Amino acid sequence: MVLFGLVNEGYAGMFGFGKTATVHLSPPVSGVVKLEGNPLAGIEVYRTLDYDREYIDRAQTDENGQFEFPEKSIESRRPNNLGDETRVRQVIGLDYGGKNYLLWYTVPGGITPRRALSERLGNMRCELITPEKEQVFANFEKPEFPHSTFSICRWD
Repeated sequence: MVLFGLVNEGYAGMFGFGKTATVHLSPPVSGVVKLEGNPLAGIEVYRTLDYDREYIDRAQTDENGQFEFPEKSIESRRPNNLGDETRVRQVIGLDYGGKNYLLWYTVPGGITPRRALSERLGNMRCELITPEKEQVFANFEKPEFPHSTFSICRWD
């Protein structure tokens, strides 16, 4: 029994089983919400991040329609589980006038920060009358796998 326990602990240490890893769920988020060019003040914006469970936070737009969320990372054992394919999912949205608006939806494709996602999430310009569409853009870390997001927001 003791020998079996020592062998298991040896394999666990060698392969990383049982250890935690940092999972980057979201970079800092900063954006502005407008309706027909006019800032929307006092609107609740939500951010839902999924990995091993759902993480939800909320922010209010200020008088200029601006909102922010802090960077979010967690510690998890999942990345070290053999065969684990758990993905991070990012959703940012709001409800206004009885309608839900999708400001951001993507699955980043990893657990480390992604430069292109950070750049976009740090400068969201969201106009509620802009139609939601899929936007594909470069993945600096893995160029062979471009990023894709669904959003009403736009970037330069």
